[in-house]
Amino acid sequence: MSAPPTNRRPGIRQTLRRHPLGAQVWIGVGILAFYLAVALSALVEFRGTLATLQGNPAWVPPWIWIGPSWAHPFGILYGFGVSLSTAVWQATPWDLGIVVAILALDGAIGALLGAVAGLYEGRWPDTAITFVSDSFGAIPSMFLVVVVFAGFSLAAPSSDSLPVFIVLFALVLWPTCARAVRDRVRIVSRQPYVEASRAMGASRARILLRHLLPNAVEPVLAQLPIDFIAIFFVLSVFPWWLCVSTNPPFYIPRLPAFSPLPSAMFPEWGLLLGYGSCFAFLYPAGPVFWWMVLFPLLAIVGLGIGLALTLDGIGDWLRART
Repeated sequence: MSAPPTNRRPGIRQTLRRHPLGAQVWIGVGILAFYLAVALSALVEFRGTLATLQGNPAWVPPWIWIGPSWAHPFGILYGFGVSLSTAVWQATPWDLGIVVAILALDGAIGALLGAVAGLYEGRWPDTAITFVSDSFGAIPSMFLVVVVFAGFSLAAPSSDSLPVFIVLFALVLWPTCARAVRDRVRIVSRQPYVEASRAMGASRARILLRHLLPNAVEPVLAQLPIDFIAIFFVLSVFPWWLCVSTNPPFYIPRLPAFSPLPSAMFPEWGLLLGYGSCFAFLYPAGPVFWWMVLFPLLAIVGLGIGLALTLDGIGDWLRART
Protein backbone atom coordinates (compact mmCIF):
# COMPACT_ATOMS: atom_id res chain seq x y z
CA MET A 1 0.00 0.00 0.00
CA SER A 2 1.53 3.32 -1.07
CA ALA A 3 2.07 6.11 1.40
CA PRO A 4 -0.30 9.08 1.21
CA PRO A 5 1.08 12.11 -0.61
CA THR A 6 2.60 14.82 1.53
CA ASN A 7 2.34 18.56 1.00
CA ARG A 8 5.98 19.51 0.73
CA ARG A 9 7.16 22.98 -0.17
CA PRO A 10 8.75 22.92 -3.64
CA GLY A 11 12.49 23.42 -3.76
CA ILE A 12 14.29 26.24 -5.52
CA ARG A 13 14.86 24.12 -8.64
CA GLN A 14 11.18 23.21 -8.90
CA THR A 15 10.13 26.81 -8.27
CA LEU A 16 12.46 28.10 -11.00
CA ARG A 17 11.10 25.49 -13.39
CA ARG A 18 7.54 26.64 -12.75
CA HIS A 19 8.37 30.36 -12.62
CA PRO A 20 11.63 31.04 -14.47
CA LEU A 21 13.47 34.28 -13.92
CA GLY A 22 12.74 36.88 -16.56
CA ALA A 23 15.17 38.45 -19.01
CA GLN A 24 15.25 41.57 -16.81
CA VAL A 25 17.05 39.67 -14.06
CA TRP A 26 19.59 38.12 -16.39
CA ILE A 27 20.41 41.45 -18.01
CA GLY A 28 20.91 42.99 -14.58
CA VAL A 29 23.02 40.06 -13.40
CA GLY A 30 25.12 40.35 -16.55
CA ILE A 31 25.79 44.03 -15.86
CA LEU A 32 26.70 43.32 -12.24
CA ALA A 33 28.95 40.45 -13.33
CA PHE A 34 30.78 42.85 -15.65
CA TYR A 35 31.37 45.29 -12.79
CA LEU A 36 32.55 42.44 -10.57
CA ALA A 37 35.01 41.30 -13.23
CA VAL A 38 36.34 44.86 -13.57
CA ALA A 39 36.70 45.10 -9.78
CA LEU A 40 38.60 41.81 -9.57
CA SER A 41 40.94 42.85 -12.38
CA ALA A 42 41.59 46.15 -10.54
CA LEU A 43 42.47 44.26 -7.38
CA VAL A 44 45.07 42.33 -9.34
CA GLU A 45 46.41 45.30 -11.30
CA PHE A 46 46.59 47.82 -8.44
CA ARG A 47 47.16 45.46 -5.53
CA GLY A 48 49.95 47.60 -4.09
CA THR A 49 48.51 51.04 -4.84
CA LEU A 50 44.74 50.47 -4.81
CA ALA A 51 44.02 53.31 -2.36
CA THR A 52 45.95 56.07 -4.15
CA LEU A 53 45.67 57.48 -7.65
CA GLN A 54 49.03 57.54 -9.39
CA GLY A 55 49.42 60.85 -11.21
CA ASN A 56 51.83 62.08 -13.84
CA PRO A 57 53.41 65.39 -12.66
CA ALA A 58 53.67 66.55 -16.28
CA TRP A 59 49.86 66.58 -16.56
CA VAL A 60 49.17 68.48 -13.31
CA PRO A 61 49.74 72.16 -14.32
CA PRO A 62 46.45 74.04 -14.81
CA TRP A 63 47.21 75.09 -18.38
CA ILE A 64 47.35 71.44 -19.50
CA TRP A 65 44.10 69.70 -20.32
CA ILE A 66 43.85 66.51 -22.34
CA GLY A 67 40.52 65.24 -23.58
CA PRO A 68 39.52 61.74 -24.71
CA SER A 69 41.83 60.22 -27.32
CA TRP A 70 43.09 56.83 -28.44
CA ALA A 71 45.90 57.08 -25.88
CA HIS A 72 43.53 58.15 -23.08
CA PRO A 73 39.97 57.01 -23.89
CA PHE A 74 38.39 58.91 -20.95
CA GLY A 75 40.77 61.87 -21.02
CA ILE A 76 42.97 63.16 -18.21
CA LEU A 77 41.78 64.29 -14.78
CA TYR A 78 42.45 68.02 -14.72
CA GLY A 79 44.36 68.90 -11.54
CA PHE A 80 45.12 65.26 -10.72
CA GLY A 81 47.36 64.37 -13.64
CA VAL A 82 45.73 60.92 -13.80
CA SER A 83 44.19 59.05 -16.72
CA LEU A 84 40.44 59.03 -16.03
CA SER A 85 39.98 55.53 -17.44
CA THR A 86 42.59 54.27 -14.98
CA ALA A 87 40.94 56.18 -12.12
CA VAL A 88 37.47 54.77 -12.88
CA TRP A 89 38.92 51.27 -13.14
CA GLN A 90 40.88 51.62 -9.91
CA ALA A 91 37.80 52.96 -8.08
CA THR A 92 35.53 50.04 -9.06
CA PRO A 93 36.33 47.67 -6.16
CA TRP A 94 36.04 50.50 -3.63
CA ASP A 95 32.66 51.65 -4.91
CA LEU A 96 31.28 48.12 -5.16
CA GLY A 97 32.36 47.52 -1.56
CA ILE A 98 30.81 50.79 -0.36
CA VAL A 99 27.51 50.16 -2.17
CA VAL A 100 27.19 46.53 -1.07
CA ALA A 101 28.04 47.32 2.56
CA ILE A 102 25.63 50.27 2.88
CA LEU A 103 22.73 48.59 1.08
CA ALA A 104 23.20 45.29 2.92
CA LEU A 105 23.14 47.01 6.33
CA ASP A 106 20.30 49.30 5.23
CA GLY A 107 18.15 46.41 3.99
CA ALA A 108 18.91 44.10 6.93
CA ILE A 109 18.22 46.70 9.62
CA GLY A 110 15.13 48.04 7.88
CA ALA A 111 13.68 44.58 7.22
CA LEU A 112 14.27 43.32 10.76
CA LEU A 113 12.98 46.40 12.60
CA GLY A 114 10.06 46.82 10.21
CA ALA A 115 9.06 43.19 10.66
CA VAL A 116 9.27 43.48 14.45
CA ALA A 117 7.13 46.63 14.36
CA GLY A 118 4.53 44.90 12.19
CA LEU A 119 4.53 41.78 14.36
CA TYR A 120 3.97 43.81 17.55
CA GLU A 121 1.49 46.21 15.95
CA GLY A 122 0.12 48.67 18.51
CA ARG A 123 2.55 47.59 21.25
CA TRP A 124 5.65 49.30 22.59
CA PRO A 125 8.13 47.83 20.03
CA ASP A 126 5.94 49.12 17.23
CA THR A 127 5.59 52.52 18.92
CA ALA A 128 9.34 52.87 19.56
CA ILE A 129 10.44 51.79 16.07
CA THR A 130 7.78 53.91 14.37
CA PHE A 131 8.75 56.96 16.43
CA VAL A 132 12.43 56.61 15.58
CA SER A 133 11.79 55.96 11.88
CA ASP A 134 9.36 58.90 11.61
CA SER A 135 11.86 61.17 13.38
CA PHE A 136 14.61 60.18 10.97
CA GLY A 137 12.24 60.43 8.02
CA ALA A 138 11.37 64.04 8.85
CA ILE A 139 14.87 65.09 7.69
CA PRO A 140 16.13 64.32 4.15
CA SER A 141 18.51 61.39 4.48
CA MET A 142 21.17 62.86 2.19
CA PHE A 143 21.36 66.04 4.28
CA LEU A 144 21.18 64.16 7.58
CA VAL A 145 24.05 61.80 6.85
CA VAL A 146 26.36 64.69 5.88
CA VAL A 147 25.54 66.62 9.06
CA VAL A 148 25.78 63.59 11.36
CA PHE A 149 29.03 62.35 9.85
CA ALA A 150 30.56 65.84 9.83
CA GLY A 151 29.75 66.31 13.50
CA PHE A 152 31.00 62.86 14.41
CA SER A 153 34.25 63.13 12.45
CA LEU A 154 35.06 66.60 13.79
CA ALA A 155 34.34 65.53 17.38
CA ALA A 156 36.24 62.24 17.13
CA PRO A 157 38.71 62.28 14.20
CA SER A 158 39.65 58.83 13.00
CA SER A 159 41.74 57.40 10.20
CA ASP A 160 39.03 54.76 9.67
CA SER A 161 36.39 57.30 8.65
CA LEU A 162 35.11 55.33 5.64
CA PRO A 163 33.81 52.34 7.69
CA VAL A 164 32.21 54.81 10.12
CA PHE A 165 30.57 56.61 7.21
CA ILE A 166 29.19 53.32 5.86
CA VAL A 167 27.62 52.41 9.20
CA LEU A 168 26.19 55.88 9.79
CA PHE A 169 24.75 56.01 6.27
CA ALA A 170 23.00 52.66 6.77
CA LEU A 171 21.61 53.85 10.11
CA VAL A 172 20.20 56.94 8.39
CA LEU A 173 18.66 55.06 5.44
CA TRP A 174 16.91 52.17 7.22
CA PRO A 175 13.64 53.96 8.23
CA THR A 176 12.28 54.02 4.67
CA CYS A 177 12.73 50.26 4.32
CA ALA A 178 11.33 49.69 7.80
CA ARG A 179 8.09 51.58 7.11
CA ALA A 180 7.45 49.64 3.90
CA VAL A 181 8.23 46.31 5.57
CA ARG A 182 6.01 47.14 8.55
CA ASP A 183 3.02 47.73 6.27
CA ARG A 184 3.64 44.45 4.45
CA VAL A 185 4.08 42.47 7.67
CA ARG A 186 0.81 43.85 9.05
CA ILE A 187 -0.96 42.28 6.06
CA VAL A 188 0.99 39.01 6.07
CA SER A 189 0.53 38.48 9.83
CA ARG A 190 -3.25 38.23 9.28
CA GLN A 191 -2.97 35.50 6.65
CA PRO A 192 -4.47 32.07 7.50
CA TYR A 193 -1.15 30.23 7.42
CA VAL A 194 0.31 32.64 10.00
CA GLU A 195 -2.76 32.25 12.21
CA ALA A 196 -2.45 28.48 11.87
CA SER A 197 1.19 28.67 12.91
CA ARG A 198 0.22 30.66 16.00
CA ALA A 199 -2.50 28.13 16.84
CA MET A 200 0.08 25.33 16.64
CA GLY A 201 2.16 27.09 19.28
CA ALA A 202 4.90 28.57 17.12
CA SER A 203 6.95 31.23 18.88
CA ARG A 204 7.04 34.82 17.71
CA ALA A 205 10.66 34.39 16.64
CA ARG A 206 9.76 31.40 14.46
CA ILE A 207 6.81 33.23 12.91
CA LEU A 208 9.05 36.22 12.24
CA LEU A 209 11.82 34.20 10.59
CA ARG A 210 9.64 31.56 8.91
CA HIS A 211 6.73 33.58 7.57
CA LEU A 212 7.01 37.34 7.97
CA LEU A 213 10.55 38.19 6.85
CA PRO A 214 10.51 35.97 3.72
CA ASN A 215 7.25 37.59 2.62
CA ALA A 216 8.46 41.13 3.32
CA VAL A 217 11.46 41.11 0.97
CA GLU A 218 9.74 42.87 -1.95
CA PRO A 219 9.54 46.34 -0.31
CA VAL A 220 13.26 46.13 0.51
CA LEU A 221 14.13 45.19 -3.07
CA ALA A 222 12.10 48.15 -4.34
CA GLN A 223 13.74 50.62 -1.94
CA LEU A 224 17.42 49.69 -2.34
CA PRO A 225 17.84 51.15 -5.87
CA ILE A 226 16.49 54.46 -4.53
CA ASP A 227 18.97 54.40 -1.65
CA PHE A 228 21.73 53.68 -4.16
CA ILE A 229 21.17 57.15 -5.64
CA ALA A 230 21.58 58.78 -2.23
CA ILE A 231 24.98 57.14 -1.71
CA PHE A 232 26.66 58.75 -4.70
CA PHE A 233 24.85 62.03 -4.26
CA VAL A 234 26.45 62.37 -0.84
CA LEU A 235 29.88 61.17 -1.94
CA SER A 236 29.95 63.66 -4.82
CA VAL A 237 29.02 66.55 -2.50
CA PHE A 238 32.22 66.50 -0.41
CA PRO A 239 34.58 67.75 -3.17
CA TRP A 240 32.32 70.75 -3.75
CA TRP A 241 32.81 71.88 -0.18
CA LEU A 242 36.25 73.28 -0.96
CA CYS A 243 36.06 73.32 -4.74
CA VAL A 244 34.22 76.64 -4.64
CA SER A 245 36.65 78.05 -2.09
CA THR A 246 38.00 81.53 -2.80
CA ASN A 247 41.51 80.43 -1.91
CA PRO A 248 43.55 79.83 -5.09
CA PRO A 249 44.70 77.79 -6.84
CA PHE A 250 41.43 76.08 -7.75
CA TYR A 251 43.01 73.19 -9.61
CA ILE A 252 44.58 71.55 -6.54
CA PRO A 253 42.35 68.62 -5.44
CA ARG A 254 41.20 69.11 -1.87
CA LEU A 255 38.67 67.64 0.54
CA PRO A 256 37.08 69.00 3.73
CA ALA A 257 38.35 67.72 7.06
CA PHE A 258 35.15 65.72 7.61
CA SER A 259 35.22 63.84 4.29
CA PRO A 260 34.79 60.06 4.68
CA LEU A 261 37.50 59.44 2.07
CA PRO A 262 41.08 59.29 3.35
CA SER A 263 42.56 61.69 0.78
CA ALA A 264 41.82 63.73 -2.34
CA MET A 265 43.74 61.14 -4.36
CA PHE A 266 41.52 58.27 -3.21
CA PRO A 267 39.92 56.44 -6.19
CA GLU A 268 36.15 56.77 -5.81
CA TRP A 269 33.47 57.52 -8.44
CA GLY A 270 31.61 60.09 -6.34
CA LEU A 271 34.85 61.95 -5.70
CA LEU A 272 35.69 61.92 -9.41
CA LEU A 273 32.20 63.11 -10.34
CA GLY A 274 32.25 65.85 -7.72
CA TYR A 275 35.58 67.23 -8.86
CA GLY A 276 34.64 66.79 -12.51
CA SER A 277 31.40 68.76 -12.18
CA CYS A 278 33.23 71.39 -10.14
CA PHE A 279 35.99 71.93 -12.69
CA ALA A 280 33.62 71.69 -15.65
CA PHE A 281 31.57 74.69 -14.51
CA LEU A 282 34.00 76.63 -12.33
CA TYR A 283 35.35 78.82 -15.13
CA PRO A 284 32.46 80.14 -17.28
CA ALA A 285 34.84 81.56 -19.87
CA GLY A 286 37.35 78.73 -19.71
CA PRO A 287 37.48 75.19 -21.10
CA VAL A 288 34.72 72.72 -20.23
CA PHE A 289 36.10 69.41 -19.03
CA TRP A 290 32.98 67.44 -19.98
CA TRP A 291 34.76 64.09 -19.88
CA MET A 292 35.38 64.48 -16.14
CA VAL A 293 31.61 64.53 -15.62
CA LEU A 294 30.47 62.06 -18.27
CA PHE A 295 32.57 58.98 -17.58
CA PRO A 296 32.28 58.81 -13.75
CA LEU A 297 28.55 59.45 -14.19
CA LEU A 298 28.26 56.60 -16.71
CA ALA A 299 30.06 54.25 -14.30
CA ILE A 300 27.59 55.15 -11.53
CA VAL A 301 24.51 54.99 -13.77
CA GLY A 302 25.56 51.64 -15.23
CA LEU A 303 25.90 50.08 -11.79
CA GLY A 304 22.57 51.57 -10.74
CA ILE A 305 20.84 50.14 -13.83
CA GLY A 306 22.29 46.69 -13.19
CA LEU A 307 21.22 46.80 -9.55
CA ALA A 308 17.72 48.07 -10.35
CA LEU A 309 17.10 45.50 -13.10
CA THR A 310 18.26 42.66 -10.86
CA LEU A 311 16.29 43.66 -7.76
CA ASP A 312 13.13 44.63 -9.65
CA GLY A 313 13.26 41.39 -11.62
CA ILE A 314 13.62 39.35 -8.45
CA GLY A 315 10.70 41.27 -6.95
CA ASP A 316 8.54 40.48 -9.99
CA TRP A 317 9.54 36.81 -9.73
CA LEU A 318 8.58 36.71 -6.05
CA ARG A 319 5.18 38.20 -6.83
CA ALA A 320 4.60 35.73 -9.67
CA ARG A 321 5.30 32.67 -7.52
CA THR A 322 2.92 33.65 -4.72
